[in-house]
Amino acid sequence: MKNLLLGIMILASGFSFAQQREDLNLRGERKRVAQGVRSGEISRREAAIIHNQANDVRQAKRIAKADGVVTPRERAIIAREDRQLDKTIYRAKHN
Repeated sequence: MKNLLLGIMILASGFSFAQQREDLNLRGERKRVAQGVRSGEISRREAAIIHNQANDVRQAKRIAKADGVVTPRERAIIAREDRQLDKTIYRAKHN
């Protein structure tokens, strides 16, 4: 019984850590965009496009988690969308 309880606690903390990592990633992307707007590298229109794309990534994550199981296919789709968002930010800052 104790082992089962310990296993559940470890598993729950793993999910919490993964969620925190995702939040840090989104915060980092927001900081990159805000810095780009402040420095003039990113226009407000480009920032709006990036913001909409970030919302799409967040929505994909929510949809994947909705049924309680994130399949490898869903994980790959989310990773691809996240990489695309990173590329969009990079291109906007370096155009």
